Amino acid sequence: MGSSNRLNAGAEFRSYLPEGQESAVCRYRYADCAGMGIRQFTEQDIVPAGQMAYDVWSYELDGVGDAFNRFIHEYLVRYYDVNRHYSWCVDEGGLDAFLLAGCKTDVGSCDTWFSHGLSGFSREERKIALQYRDYLARNSHAVRRFMTGNDVQMGLFMSRVSGTGRRLLDNLEQLCRKDGISNLYLWADATCHVSYYEKNGFEMMARFENGMLSDKPALDTCVFRKRLN
Repeated sequence: MGSSNRLNAGAEFRSYLPEGQESAVCRYRYADCAGMGIRQFTEQDIVPAGQMAYDVWSYELDGVGDAFNRFIHEYLVRYYDVNRHYSWCVDEGGLDAFLLAGCKTDVGSCDTWFSHGLSGFSREERKIALQYRDYLARNSHAVRRFMTGNDVQMGLFMSRVSGTGRRLLDNLEQLCRKDGISNLYLWADATCHVSYYEKNGFEMMARFENGMLSDKPALDTCVFRKRLN
């Protein structure tokens, strides 16, 4: 949730986002969602979603090349694009928000894309990219320790239009309840707007430090859960 330092993964929830932006720090349309601009997240949404992440968090990779910065933020989206059934977006003439989510056993297909893309960057940039990959994996592993096969994790959750994030969260909860999902999980670190999740019914399950990024201090990170059924 969601979904952190440059990356949230899990939910990117940042307290310092520009006004009007929400993040967490995320797929099949319901008939009653059509009028709300909510639709399934698709392959064509990956690049604009990566651009949204870049627009918000590119400053966190200050000092690296722009192409590498964009690569990392697109990788963040691809990393959490694991289950289109539970991944949605708001599109009202452009991508306004997206939420990528998946089940415990879902496995993404971005490793080949990541490895191939790394070949075009410097040795130092490749080192940074591998650390970010490990950073995401560390937080995802912490969440999955609590999950069962009947739970869903919110991986990346972003919006740039006020209110659209709330609509996506409500929509995901509706779908999960319909599917009989027991709990929603996500992670958030010290850079995230943790109170957003607490106000929306999430409870803290664990707290730990993630020091996978060598150029940054270890980040205080939390795992959250919301019971659905």
